[in-house]
Amino acid sequence: MSQPTGALTTVLRGSAVPYGYALTVWAAHGVLTNEHGNPDVFDVMLFILGAVTAFALLGTIAERLSPQPLRPARGDLIRAGAVHVVAIGIAFGAAALIALIPGAIAWALGSFAATALYLSVASIEIVFAHRIDEEREARR
Repeated sequence: MSQPTGALTTVLRGSAVPYGYALTVWAAHGVLTNEHGNPDVFDVMLFILGAVTAFALLGTIAERLSPQPLRPARGDLIRAGAVHVVAIGIAFGAAALIALIPGAIAWALGSFAATALYLSVASIEIVFAHRIDEEREARR
């Protein structure tokens, strides 16, 4: 593999989940803004609080249930990244429904749901991609 191609592979592997999460948060913010108008400082604080709470909750659960992280194989993240559209879609759909809830609480709930669902579904996608790689290796 040439160095530029190898570098691109490294960048893609390291960026797949953060890129999908950035799209998810942007889309969630967009639907909330569409329904509730431009957020004021309090709404932004609620949005941040919801996302941080979901992240911390998932982190705590993951650490308690499996303190050893999955070491994805070479193709796992790229294969899973190709289907992150499912994780993004589910998280976006939930945020769009939550945006219909009146009041400022929608900002916290929308970012919480978007974060929790995107990270959970993306994790499941990576597990499936990892299992596919393991099965391929076992057949060789």
